Amino acid sequence: MKKKRFINFPDFIAKIYPHDKEKTGFRGSSIKRELTRSVTFQVTDACNLACTYCYQTNKGTRVMSFETAKMFVDLLLSGDKGFHDYVNPEVSEGIVIEFIGGEPFLQIELIDQIVDYLRRRMIVEHHPWQEKFCISICSNGVLYRDEKVQQFLQKNYDCISFSVTVDGNQELHDACRVFPDGTGSYSLAEDAAMDWMHRGYYMGSKITIAQENLQYLFTAFRHFVELGYEEINANCVYEANWTIEQARELYRQMKLMADFLLSSDEYAGIYCSLFQRIVGKPMDDTDIQNWCGGTGAMLACDPDGNLFPCIRYMESSLNGEREPFCIGDIHSGLMLLPEHVQRVKCLDCVTRRTQSTDECFYCPIASGCSWCSAWNYQVFGTADKRCIDICCMHKARSLANAYFWNKYDEKYGRDEDEEAVNLWLPEQAAVAIIGAEEYSSLRELVLSCGGFVNKELIKTNGESEKELIAKVTKK
Repeated sequence: MKKKRFINFPDFIAKIYPHDKEKTGFRGSSIKRELTRSVTFQVTDACNLACTYCYQTNKGTRVMSFETAKMFVDLLLSGDKGFHDYVNPEVSEGIVIEFIGGEPFLQIELIDQIVDYLRRRMIVEHHPWQEKFCISICSNGVLYRDEKVQQFLQKNYDCISFSVTVDGNQELHDACRVFPDGTGSYSLAEDAAMDWMHRGYYMGSKITIAQENLQYLFTAFRHFVELGYEEINANCVYEANWTIEQARELYRQMKLMADFLLSSDEYAGIYCSLFQRIVGKPMDDTDIQNWCGGTGAMLACDPDGNLFPCIRYMESSLNGEREPFCIGDIHSGLMLLPEHVQRVKCLDCVTRRTQSTDECFYCPIASGCSWCSAWNYQVFGTADKRCIDICCMHKARSLANAYFWNKYDEKYGRDEDEEAVNLWLPEQAAVAIIGAEEYSSLRELVLSCGGFVNKELIKTNGESEKELIAKVTKK
């Protein structure tokens, strides 16, 4: 775990520019600047797979025209028609240009045209983003070997963040990522990922944990390690109605992963996003930043030129359950119509505090809990209310982190600036997931490593983590 991680583009921008600058928000409020903005071109809503967990449940066959793409690029760079008020280089020094579908490589010729046009325009205009932009493409890998795809990747290798979605081993991957006839896509995805890495390029990973594939998580993770991945990202889907039984299985799978990582020093450099020391502890009351970027940190354009805060707010994603949350279009502009202005104002007001009940906001394991603002909109009709169906899975993750990091500290010790990983989830909630016997064992592990165990404490208004620790220790 001590190994230096690959630095992605947003992290790179964050390193070379200060964090403490602020900008004026849409309502005139002072908010933290977005050092890097993601701008998404949905070049098509068609796909050659039919993944069971995909949130794009209303796919079609639309394709973005090059004229639409050019208009989007022109407005993005000029700032005309309200674009400057939403995204500009004075506030965001870097920009990520993302291409998505459906499957983006179905429109590889269009993507190639767009990137060429974007590069030319930025050079001609001496635009500040011309040396601070990144192209991001995540593909299912089916068309990776296509000659035009290969030409595009080699042509833009110096500024591209490319990844292929491989969910893990074949059982896990093919449980969900299938063609319309039900056959799995694992062999094509693995071939693409391995070829890209063997050429010496970085390949990101993403295990999407769904109810259909949860039982394969450990074997999938081990398979990633065997394939040579050094950074493994994973998360549970937000759209599932997760159960206590599935939370129990997540803890079991993560415990197997933890034991595997600690079984040999050769795995000490493996990073897995499921294991982070910060997960499963109280959050300061002043930390109210929205976890999800879908409330103003992104901008997405659909094939018809309609503009959204995120692709997840598009018609293709909402399953007909809500009106698409449009905030403009390339013809009339961005945030210029009254209804679009109101929508952006509403998103600008969303914070961790406004969307959370007291139970969520003062939760003793709030740190590391995540959510999707657009999924909240789909469920409740507003992004300003959190769907908590994933809560039990976060509880299981927090328990597994307490297990892993205390075992890790037993084996390797802690750095001077690192604190013990405490068991913040109250006993009753923990026992409901892992049982009394496992909880007792975990409790003894945490205590033996210098941590403490939270029996029943609930955080209340204004209490800092240090004050809470003092309360627990006193008890």
